[in-house]
Amino acid sequence: MNVNTLSLNDNGKSAFFNKVFAVFGLSILATGIGVYVGFNYLLLTFLHNPGYMMGIFIVELILIFSSRAWSKIVPLNYFLFTFFTFISGITLVPLIASFAVEFNGYDIIYRSLFATTATFLAMGIIGYTSKRSFEGLGGFLFVSLISMLIVGLIGIFIPWGNTGEMLYSGFGVIIFAGYTLYDFSRLKYYPEDEYIMAAIQIYLNIFNLFTSILRLTGAISRE
Repeated sequence: MNVNTLSLNDNGKSAFFNKVFAVFGLSILATGIGVYVGFNYLLLTFLHNPGYMMGIFIVELILIFSSRAWSKIVPLNYFLFTFFTFISGITLVPLIASFAVEFNGYDIIYRSLFATTATFLAMGIIGYTSKRSFEGLGGFLFVSLISMLIVGLIGIFIPWGNTGEMLYSGFGVIIFAGYTLYDFSRLKYYPEDEYIMAAIQIYLNIFNLFTSILRLTGAISRE
C-alpha cells in the first residue's frame, strides 16, 4: 500500500467518523426536543390514553428493525433517523415524569444524566482508542441483552419489588456500558456508507444506559 492510498483511507475514515458524530449530535438534539414536546403537549394525553404511548413504542420498534432497509437512502435516512430519535425522546416522558413526582423534583434526573454522560464518555474513549479487540464481548452482550428482555417481560406480569429493580437496572447499566465500549471499538471497521447504522447503535447505547442508570438511582434512593 502506497502513501497516497493510505492517505485516502485515512481521509475516508475521518469523514465517516465526522458523519457518525454529527448524526449522533443530531439525535441528542432531536431527543431533547421530543422530551420537551412530550412534557408540554402530550403528557396528559398519555395519562388518559396509555394506548397512544404503546402506538409510539410500536412505531419506534418498526423504525429500529427496518433501519437496515433505509439507512443508506439519502435523505430518507436522515429524516427517519431524526424522527426515530424524536419519538424516543417522547417515550422518555412518562418515566422522567414519574421519577420527578416520586422524588419531588428533577435532581434525580440531573444526577442520572451526569452519571450517564460520564460513563458513556469513559467507555467510548476506551473503546475507540484502545488497541485491544473487544470482539469477544459481542456474544456475551447479545445473550445478556436477550436475557434482560425476557426478564423484563416477566417483570410486567410478576412485579419483583425494589431489590429486583435494583438488580435488573444494575445489570442493565453493566450491559449497556459494555455495549458502548464494544460499539465504539467497532467504529474503525464499519463501511463508510453505514454511518447511520453506527449512529443508531451508539444512540441506543446512551438511551438505554440513561434509563438503566435512572432506574438504578431510583431503586437505591428508595432503600
